[in-house]
Formats: sequence, structure tokens, C-alpha cells
Amino acid sequence: METHCLLIEDDDRLASQTASGLTRLGHNVTRVSCLDDATQALQTQTPDVVILDRMLPDGDSTAVIKGWREAGLTAPVIMVTVMAGLHERIAGLDSGADDFLAKPFDVGELDARMRALLRMSARRSAPATDVLTIGSIEIDFRKREVRRRGQLIAVQPREFKLLAELAASAGEVVPRAQLLERVWNLHFDPRTKLIETHVSRLRDKLNAYGERDAIETVRGIGYRLPIDA
Repeated sequence: METHCLLIEDDDRLASQTASGLTRLGHNVTRVSCLDDATQALQTQTPDVVILDRMLPDGDSTAVIKGWREAGLTAPVIMVTVMAGLHERIAGLDSGADDFLAKPFDVGELDARMRALLRMSARRSAPATDVLTIGSIEIDFRKREVRRRGQLIAVQPREFKLLAELAASAGEVVPRAQLLERVWNLHFDPRTKLIETHVSRLRDKLNAYGERDAIETVRGIGYRLPIDA
């Protein structure tokens, strides 16, 4: 599967090895070495996947992903770093990244993670309709906008993904494990308030324009978006 990859890495040797390996696997790779160049590249290119080093000469990349998302970046972002502790992984994912890969890594694993994220992205970006309505909540997948009772609600990219996952199974309980895997790409429970914090923020935003609690907590299992929310 050929993809256009934007590789943002300041280590010239690692960048060359990664780019060469991905090219051999049939991908088209654009290389840049700092956040400023990456931002400029994203203004003129639409990559399928962004491979992003955590620490770059002009800053910590977690500080810019939110801005890229708000500017329209929908491509999956894989963050690579030598800082692979639990808190670092959570911080990277919370910033808007979709996956986390510790250095050193094998290009074959990077390729497999890219393909997995692209499959997931294809499923998420091709709903049966551009606009999904669940009760008083309206989700516009093309514009990536959320409204309740006609009022526009400002949600962050991770909150949008969380709501979309709940909406895809409206009326049913979505287990924590499923949310961790599909929204944060975590295949384990970090035993933190990660989900609870995001659900609480999203719930507060949705409830500002409705009398009924938009997201139900099913203790010990997961969460449910009522069909008449």
C-alpha cells in the first residue's frame, strides 16, 4: 500500500535509514528536520501519515499537533521518541498523536503501524453519511463539527474521536478497552484517569445545551451514548 509519508526527524542518519526503508516498501517520503519546516510542508502537502520525532531543534512536537489538527490535519500521526515511559506515551497521545513508537525501531514495524492506522482511518472517515444525528446531537464528519440542539460545540480532536466511537454504537455500552484501543490506540489500560477525564470534559460541553446527560457511565464496563441523547 503506497502512502505519502511526511517524516519529521532531525537525526540525519535515522531519517535517512527510515526514509530509505519506507521507500523500499513502496512509500513516498518527504523529509524535514524541524517543526517550522513541517508546518510549511503541511500548508502545501496532504500526507497520508505523519511520522514525528518528539524532540526537535525548535521545540517539543506535542506543542504543535493541536494547532495542526485545528488547521485541518486529519492524517494519522505516529510519534517516535527515546522517551518511551508511560507518562510520555500518554502525553503524546493526548496531544493529538495516534500512535507511539519507541526508538530504536524497525522500519517493518513502523510500516505495519502505518497500515493499521490507515485502515482504521479509512473506516472512521467513511461513515454511511457525512452527518450523523443521535437524538439532539449532530456530528458532521466532513467538517468535523459537533452540534447539540443546533448549537456549535468546540471539541478537541480526541474528544471528536471519542464521541464518534460512542455514536457508532449509540444505545450500546462501549467498553473501556475498546475506547482505549480505537481512540488512543492503547492496547492496555494505563490505570489512570485518561478516559474519565476526556469523557468528563466532553460531557460538560455537550450538556451545556441539553437537559439530559449526553453520556452515561456504566460503572466497571464503559460508556453509552443514548439514542435519544
